[in-house]
Amino acid sequence: MVTAAVVLTKAVLFLFQSIMEQFNPCLRNFVAMGKTYEKALSSVTFAAKGYFDALVRMGELASESHGSKDLGDVLFQMAEVHRQIQMQLEDMLKSFHNELLTELEKKVELDVRYLNAALKKYQMEHKSKGESLEKCQAELKKLRRKSQGSKNPSKYGDKEMQYVETISSKQNELDNYISESYKNALSEERRRYCFLVDRQCAAAKTSNTYHTKGRDLLTQKIPLWQQACADPNKLPERAMLLAQQMGSGATGTLGPSVHHTSKSSLTISDPIPGAKPLPVPPELAALMGSQQTVRVHGGEDYHRWMETRAAHEKPAHRHGGETFSNTLPVRKVAPVKPKNTLETQTLPRSSSMAAGLERNGRTRVQALFSHAAGDNSTLLSFTEGDIITLLVPEARDGWHYGENEKNRMRGWFPFSYTRLIPEPDSNKLHVSLQHSRSSSTGNLLEREMALPTPDYGMPTRFLTQQQSTPHSRQRPYSVAMPGFSQVGYAHTHTHTHTHILPILNCSSQCSIGSSHCSGSGCTQ
Repeated sequence: MVTAAVVLTKAVLFLFQSIMEQFNPCLRNFVAMGKTYEKALSSVTFAAKGYFDALVRMGELASESHGSKDLGDVLFQMAEVHRQIQMQLEDMLKSFHNELLTELEKKVELDVRYLNAALKKYQMEHKSKGESLEKCQAELKKLRRKSQGSKNPSKYGDKEMQYVETISSKQNELDNYISESYKNALSEERRRYCFLVDRQCAAAKTSNTYHTKGRDLLTQKIPLWQQACADPNKLPERAMLLAQQMGSGATGTLGPSVHHTSKSSLTISDPIPGAKPLPVPPELAALMGSQQTVRVHGGEDYHRWMETRAAHEKPAHRHGGETFSNTLPVRKVAPVKPKNTLETQTLPRSSSMAAGLERNGRTRVQALFSHAAGDNSTLLSFTEGDIITLLVPEARDGWHYGENEKNRMRGWFPFSYTRLIPEPDSNKLHVSLQHSRSSSTGNLLEREMALPTPDYGMPTRFLTQQQSTPHSRQRPYSVAMPGFSQVGYAHTHTHTHTHILPILNCSSQCSIGSSHCSGSGCTQ
């Protein structure tokens, strides 16, 4: 029959073996997985730092714009809130490492030696008490055998009673030791689990602080952030003021704050003309939507508009034209030709080009923002306030070609960085006459061309006239703009204020005074 002492003895041994062979190995695995988790969270914090640095950069860009400055402040607030949350996450990681992983790792290393010593002590104590009990039991058996063979067994009675009492005492002592050892084994097991739970609670407290602070910050800020971006079409008052000033036709200089922003953040370095449409500066984004500007996408549209305009205004100016001069007929507008898409296309020097440049006077623009050409020789550099003369009839993908009157340099520049300078009424009848040129009248047309009224109804970029001189130098374009070729223009032109209609000039190759000249884009 198995006694309770034997059962408890086996239970104590089982508990010690369970701690050493199951609990400690599992605890080591837990610590290893915790280190992996810590490493992953550390990688997250590193990636989060780069992420929010980029968010701060986006906020800086937005804050430099008058239309999105408030959103830049929102982005800064987002970055700051998440930085605080990230700091709490780092504190949680420190607590997780110091209060959980480090403590458990030290505990499991010390526990192996402690359990081995405790088990060895228990076994030795149990063996000692058991041997003492067995020795008393053996002495009692020996004494009883003597008393049974003796003629006077009563003399062994007192001694036998002493052995019985000793055996009973030692048995109780052994049973109590086994019972206490079992309780101690259960306590050792429980203490280890309690320590694990306690360390996990310490890490959970820091985690709770992290999540609570993050929740409080986000709960407070998110409604304000959502309110800031609720209406994308609602512009700040500062941007609306700028748009109203420009929309009302104000030609004065912009405020200092606008200049400061444009100088610090809107200077374009090394753009590639023709690669894609030029982005409009943020300050002018709202303006571009409000201006009623007719966009001309190519030379065909411009010629078609000029023919239509002349046809509509011809009756109104027919009678007035007779008071000017009917001695020289006006040539007909050149027929519309399809655009040449070859990369070797150049601006022709004959009268076909004059069809787009025969507007009276030259259009001048003033720089609102600085532009840096960098190393690109095809671009035009200018500073705020410079005056630029346009040398081509229209812009191409947001880029225009002109001459800086300050340094006489020519090149392509972003047209949205400038504003048109209104021409005085006295300049609307300018006539560009070239030196050392004569034209044949053998093939001139007899009908008049009415001068357009002051309100042209088209962008003033089409009101330019620049004709090349025979001695001007042609500079090749960058390959980034295959649609155009730079044409050198003379720096000096003769503009005569007169009421006679412009005389058609042939190309420089035409013989002066030739009777065979066709008078319309001839090349001899």
